[in-house]
Amino acid sequence: MNYVEVQVEFYFKGECFTPTAIINLDDCMRYEEPVLHIFRLLAAENGIGSYSHEFDVMIEGEPLFGCPTGIAVDYVRDNKLDLDGFREAWLEQSAMRLLQPIADRYLGITDLDEHPRLKAALLAAYQAR
Repeated sequence: MNYVEVQVEFYFKGECFTPTAIINLDDCMRYEEPVLHIFRLLAAENGIGSYSHEFDVMIEGEPLFGCPTGIAVDYVRDNKLDLDGFREAWLEQSAMRLLQPIADRYLGITDLDEHPRLKAALLAAYQAR
């Protein structure tokens, strides 16, 4: 699982808010706009309505990311999440969960990382579907 802590600091009606939440990035990748989904989860965890003026101000803030787990560790640097890089790695990881058992069953290959050309071919075929 790929988790990350997210925090946004913003001011609303003269008051400073710093909502924080632990977000499951795997769930976020299933949405067309994962950043908006992250903000919605952050709002929900902190009692901020997603159709409120407070929410509108919050989404203008810059989210800070920390404490990543899973492959997210490779995509959080200086409190920023490389969402495009993470998405690409996440999609490959998701595909490999399906392709590795097939390679094992039909080819007797238990680790496709040891066969990079075959892995690339299987990923290309999977992505072309």
